[in-house]
Amino acid sequence: MAEWMNLALAAAFDSFANTVTNGVAEAVAGAIQQYRLAAEECRGIGQGVHPTPNAGQGASAGGDSIDLALTRIKSITRFHAVRGSVFSVCVRRMGLQPDTPWRLQHATAARHAEMAIRCLGTAKSYGHAALSVFHRMLRPPSPQAVARAWAPAAELLLRRAIVNLDMAEASVGKIRPAIGVEYNDARRLLHG
Repeated sequence: MAEWMNLALAAAFDSFANTVTNGVAEAVAGAIQQYRLAAEECRGIGQGVHPTPNAGQGASAGGDSIDLALTRIKSITRFHAVRGSVFSVCVRRMGLQPDTPWRLQHATAARHAEMAIRCLGTAKSYGHAALSVFHRMLRPPSPQAVARAWAPAAELLLRRAIVNLDMAEASVGKIRPAIGVEYNDARRLLHG
């Protein structure tokens, strides 16, 4: 029984200690910065500023940052799910049932992660669409009038991507606190 208790405590602690969302938040912040720069570039093009040779690069780089954030958040989600399963098995082997507060907090952390994943996916779609608009408006021998006409559409798509990235960032910020409460509920259940 002590072995199951130790394994359950280790699973709960590992889930708490190893859920570091800083890397995800940094990647999301990087994407936001890239998309903001690209949106400002679109605004300038729409107002008649001649596009630079690397116009649209921010929209492309933002997608890479989103891919990094998605990889990291999915890894955190898998790790959290496995540790939760280990905890549940150990608790049952001890003759206990995972109580409602622990289950709710475990599910809450998972919901925040899923919301972040959905928002990141949506932001990536908007970013890809904006990049397609950049390619269209800057395709040689495109006259300046074409770039000016398409720039507001690219800017709008980038602004929508930023809104979704802001929502993803908020969701990521809620994951670790939820896992902290989950850890406290797990300790309370085990030490009864």
